[in-house]
Amino acid sequence: MDVSALRDAVDQAFSTESIQVTSDQGRVMLTGVVRNKAVVDEVGKLALSYNKEVVNSLAISGRHPKQILLRVKFAEVDRTKLKQFGINIFSTGATNTLGTLSTQQFSSPGLGSGGSTGGIGGSAGSLTVSDVLNIFLFRPDLNLGITIKDLQQKNVLQVLAEPNLLAVDGQPATFHAGGEFPYPVPQSGLAGAGTITIQFKQFGVRLGFTANILSDDVIHLKVSPEVSTLDYANALTINNFVIPAISTRAAETEIELKNGQSFGIAGLLDNRTTSIMSKIPGIGDIPILGLLFRSKSVSNTNTELLVVVTPTIVDPVNQVGPEPKAPDHPLPYLGVKEFDQSIKPKQPAGEEAPK
Repeated sequence: MDVSALRDAVDQAFSTESIQVTSDQGRVMLTGVVRNKAVVDEVGKLALSYNKEVVNSLAISGRHPKQILLRVKFAEVDRTKLKQFGINIFSTGATNTLGTLSTQQFSSPGLGSGGSTGGIGGSAGSLTVSDVLNIFLFRPDLNLGITIKDLQQKNVLQVLAEPNLLAVDGQPATFHAGGEFPYPVPQSGLAGAGTITIQFKQFGVRLGFTANILSDDVIHLKVSPEVSTLDYANALTINNFVIPAISTRAAETEIELKNGQSFGIAGLLDNRTTSIMSKIPGIGDIPILGLLFRSKSVSNTNTELLVVVTPTIVDPVNQVGPEPKAPDHPLPYLGVKEFDQSIKPKQPAGEEAPK
């Protein structure tokens, strides 16, 4: 059997490895020593493309393999916009009438009876304002005022997790920060009819990766980040058990990077809109005029998941540490006549040292 074409392909793809390709009774024989298991698998796949019968006898070098340190940052960019709009109308005694109109969604001015001081207004009444909201208007001649609230808020970024994982070249590693929630599972069949068992489902921040070191310190990385949360808005109720849904954002990719380079995964969006409206019954339903007696709060939840991954090659086993430093004043060994004279005990003044 001619294996020259396979031998040339192996020499070209794995030039830094010691691999011998031979044939025996229609089978391809692979022998030699390579640096890790990933090379063994790749050479075996390449040989299978030439022949269906392959005997892979490649051995892994006895030298300790290098390791990959993966630094990952899970960040959630929160583009939430909270819009609030409300109007409070109050009177401190116009036409001998003391009162306020409010949906109670935002705090309204507090009114007192006539004659009190320390507030706004004439003798007909006083006004105590705890929250002037955004816009505050008052006409002393009419004893009539209005407060308006119109706000827009934004949030920015939150770091969910920042794990550092260390794995041997070619070996998988996983990370999970979160929890498990129980949910009931009704059993079917005659033996299990009416029986409910409990199972657990994981949620939180998860990461799985497998990295292989190629030639020239190139890292072939397969990574699968995932972020999941409990979603009670889409929950189910079974036999009086509330079972929340799981909102998941996940990705999986394979790339090649140089040692120390970083790459990011973005665009995992989660958009939700919540609108809350309050109004005064009756008068709030009047066309045009009723708009003054309504309050509305709109919350747009728009979050984006950002994952930044940085692989680094490390070799802690084969790294040579600093040599131990000898003490400045070593103690003499017992039973040895000759020792360092610099550490002999000093004699008191006026006394002669024993000979």
